[in-house]
Amino acid sequence: MTVFKLIILLAFIFPVTFVFGQKKKIAKLPDHLKEISGLAFLNDTVLIAHNDGGNNATLYFLNLLGVQIHSVLVENAKNKDWEDITIDAKGFIYIADIGNNGNNRENLCIYKINSLGILKKTSVIAEKISIRYSEQKEFPPDVTNLHFDAEAIAFFNDSLYIFTKCRTEPFDGKSFCYTVSTKPETYKLIKDFDLYIGNEGWWKDCVTGAEIKNNKAYILTYNRILIYTITKGKFKFSKNITLTTVSQYESIAINSKGVIYIADEKNKLLGGGYLYIVEEPKEKKK
Repeated sequence: MTVFKLIILLAFIFPVTFVFGQKKKIAKLPDHLKEISGLAFLNDTVLIAHNDGGNNATLYFLNLLGVQIHSVLVENAKNKDWEDITIDAKGFIYIADIGNNGNNRENLCIYKINSLGILKKTSVIAEKISIRYSEQKEFPPDVTNLHFDAEAIAFFNDSLYIFTKCRTEPFDGKSFCYTVSTKPETYKLIKDFDLYIGNEGWWKDCVTGAEIKNNKAYILTYNRILIYTITKGKFKFSKNITLTTVSQYESIAINSKGVIYIADEKNKLLGGGYLYIVEEPKEKKK
């Protein structure tokens, strides 16, 4: 993403002080996953991954050392702008084709796939959940209302949660949250709430991935993970994990034990193309 590179250059020109979290590099990703933008656990030993828009409509299955063990083509889908992936309690996989850099797409969708026996298949057929945001009236809207690009989806309580990426000018740091049924139909979504991520700019405060596990929401940006506790459907900020470097982190997955995995795209300026484990800070005893 050329805009991302510009933001990183500005970050180097205007240095910022970070409070670093602990991030451990555990694997180099396969070269053909250099634009990884989605990551989820099929089970605690197998990860599902996919590339960003413009690449093949293919799901890649990795072990925890980052080695590819299988791949599956989604036959009836196009990778217009795949940005995230999640899986529900019944084993259905959801691929979010909701990337919308220019805020001008009217064909946003989520592909739903049954994961039963998927490691023995070479191709699958997806069902389609088509979506549109009620708050978006123009394509594109005015620059002050560029809230309709999204790179994050998570499953929670029988619904899919979509978190948008702020592109407004001036930058207001808000991520809109929408929920949608897992039933393949066409939906006009109404915003449920918004989260204020911060106002320091794209390189820090744009949402690039999300996961919800054990009543906690993990929101990924290019340099940190924000964690929210969820009580009766309400999100309450809990803690912030600032990552040890700024990179093009665009995918996050949490296993059943709550271990955080993230991955970054390979970038000419920053390197990347790796799988990491991030240690969540322990709660301090009162």
